[in-house]
Amino acid sequence: MATLILSFLLLLLATKLPESLAGHCTTTTATKSFEKCISLPTQQASIAWTYHPHNATLDLCFFGTFISPSGWVGWGINPDSPAQMTGSRVLIAFPDPNSGQLILLPYVLDSSVKLQKGPLLSRPLDLVRLSSSSASLYGGKMATIRNGASVQIYASVKLSSNNTKIHHVWNRGLYVQGYSPTIHPTTSTDLSSFSTFDVTSGFATVNRNSGSRALKVTHGVVNAISWGFLLPAGAVTARYLRQMQSIGPTWFYIHAAIQLTGFLLGTIGFSIGIVLGHNSPGVTYGLHRSLGIATFTAAALQTLALLFRPKTTNKFRRKVVRKAWLLSMSVDAGWCLRGHGS
Repeated sequence: MATLILSFLLLLLATKLPESLAGHCTTTTATKSFEKCISLPTQQASIAWTYHPHNATLDLCFFGTFISPSGWVGWGINPDSPAQMTGSRVLIAFPDPNSGQLILLPYVLDSSVKLQKGPLLSRPLDLVRLSSSSASLYGGKMATIRNGASVQIYASVKLSSNNTKIHHVWNRGLYVQGYSPTIHPTTSTDLSSFSTFDVTSGFATVNRNSGSRALKVTHGVVNAISWGFLLPAGAVTARYLRQMQSIGPTWFYIHAAIQLTGFLLGTIGFSIGIVLGHNSPGVTYGLHRSLGIATFTAAALQTLALLFRPKTTNKFRRKVVRKAWLLSMSVDAGWCLRGHGS
């Protein structure tokens, strides 16, 4: 048993390590040296910079990696709000569709980008604070754009007076259509690629939407209790308590109470999921959503079987019981698979 538990813990740790590894922090590139650097919390990225307090100017270099030969890597700042991409002014590096050489173009991420109403088009930044940009591949002229290739994005940022903090964002995607980068992956890691850091101390903070995070936690906990525990417990109750002649029909009422409670909690969790989807336009967890709908539908049909349960003398009773059992197994399987579709 101890060996089995140890193997499980090692497997769990191995699956979590790639997400948690931060990028290696360095202050030196082939062309410049910087004073400070920090490792960023996602995508194995990092950033190095030199701050000039006499004119409040920041020279920096962002280090990122491509995830496909035709992909893109971007970095930028949000002058108004931390913890979100909308409103950011970004610099995106990708291979030129005509020459194949690495290019760097400016983009403004307004609300229409998040809603995916149209392609993301390059335009001059309406922010004089971000300027003097360039990009290069690690390895010099002989380097090629490929999956895992390292890219360096150089920029200068003019900070406002009496402000040493900068809200910055970064991300990467798989494809570029013409000169329009397509949407980046929507995993939890990719949606958390933003932070705020102090250019004098190097202290960084990850700003998160506490309300949305609390709602996600509630969604997960409620669904785990309902689909993951109560409904399977109700099925187990029906399987084993009914064989105890001493309790008579009491087993059914216990089974029904557990099933109804589980379904009501599951309905609440399902509703919270709908609210989360409504509050996140442009972000879709396709497999997770489909499995959630299928699980809820199967659970609803199974619960209806409690209300339309044939009498013991009815010849269709055995078929109804068997179908209810199959639906119960479908609900359990759906719940197990939902974790893989998150």
